[in-house]
Amino acid sequence: PETTAAARAGSNGRQPPAAQSGPAKAGAAEPDLPAPPRIGVLGTFTINGQPGALLPAQSQLVLALALNAPGGLSNQQLCHLLGADPDHPKPSDSLRQLLVRTRRQLGRAADGREWIEHLGGGQYALHPEARVDWHEFDSLARRGILAADADCLRKALGLIRGQPFTGCYYWWLDLALTETVRAQIVDAAETLAGLELAAGDPAAAGRAARIGLAGDAGAEQLWRSLMMAEHAAGNLTGVREAWNRCLEVVGELAPDGEPHPRTAALYRDLMAGGGPHTAWAGS
Repeated sequence: PETTAAARAGSNGRQPPAAQSGPAKAGAAEPDLPAPPRIGVLGTFTINGQPGALLPAQSQLVLALALNAPGGLSNQQLCHLLGADPDHPKPSDSLRQLLVRTRRQLGRAADGREWIEHLGGGQYALHPEARVDWHEFDSLARRGILAADADCLRKALGLIRGQPFTGCYYWWLDLALTETVRAQIVDAAETLAGLELAAGDPAAAGRAARIGLAGDAGAEQLWRSLMMAEHAAGNLTGVREAWNRCLEVVGELAPDGEPHPRTAALYRDLMAGGGPHTAWAGS
């Protein structure tokens, strides 16, 4: 027979009380904390992984502060750097408006502070938790090179996306800094390629050399590393291709340019030494 509402309610005919919601279960999802801004210069210039995440003037402001962390820059320095050229600084009012708009766009950190902080005395800096891939790479690469730590160097090279500072056409960008970044990439890649080759993994050695060449195609020591990796894998065709590509790059850098004698000598030695023509898929 069909059960009546009264029967379901019990003998007194009253409905049972509605289930009370208990306390929140342990481990309930917490609201997501604001992710720190990620400034990328090891390839195309990006903010949070996007080349055009902010307006051009805002991106330039963030980059200037990122490259001058942790101390930041003064009002006067920012006006100078963000001007059209050294002789035409940005007006103070325009800078203030730019700071306000950029802060609003970036939001606040989990601790409630602005991502662009005013340190007092007209000094501005990025919040300490803002991430800059160059700083992360430099720390990993230094540790990896010093300790001959292949894992550390792999993590460092994993941050490389291409030629550093691609898309950064700012008059104030220091040539010495860009050269330092490229040199550190080359050193890390060459060191890792040597470690991988010594460990009997020519494929990994080739990967390391190629990543470094993505950052600086003119680094002949990495072309030498790549040729040695290809030879160790028994791929003489790969040795020849690496040599020919090296010649092309050297020719692009200087019309009458010639490879370094060490590079030419290595190529001759590797090809004269012969070896199995085993095809290697590469890295």
